Amino acid sequence: MCRHRIRPAAWVLLVVAVLLSACGFHPRGEITRPPADMQPLLLVGLPDYNDFMRELRRQLEQAGVSLAQGQKDAASVVRIKQLKKERRVFSVNADNKAVEYEILYILKFVAEQPPGTRLLDPPPLEARRIIYEPGGQLLGRVREAELREADVYADLARRLIRQLAAMR
Repeated sequence: MCRHRIRPAAWVLLVVAVLLSACGFHPRGEITRPPADMQPLLLVGLPDYNDFMRELRRQLEQAGVSLAQGQKDAASVVRIKQLKKERRVFSVNADNKAVEYEILYILKFVAEQPPGTRLLDPPPLEARRIIYEPGGQLLGRVREAELREADVYADLARRLIRQLAAMR
């Protein structure tokens, strides 16, 4: 008989995998989807050209969620009530000039199914980022701000979709 020994590293890997799956860990790129009875889903509240709405639409389409074009077609509605961005001074340098800022994005939404009947009215979703701006390098800061905002919108969209999926 041939006996195989499992190496200690394999045991550690197995234990880590089991613990991560038990705590609800999901890889960053994994997208959950809302229940089938919520589809087709209508997104309202912000203009279609808004960067957050485009990201939310992209993630929903990537997850295979059917989106409604109008109120008549919709089985449910996600109404974005507010998307707000606040910027506060986080720290100052020796000359009392702000060098770090805290940027807070707040998203308020409701889910209605059927349209007009509230199904989900969660607390606002918040995303915070601390940015360092020592001065100078204006072009780099502008591009970094655009990338940071795109990352925040992707994060908020993922979290919104996760809340919709949790309604199963």
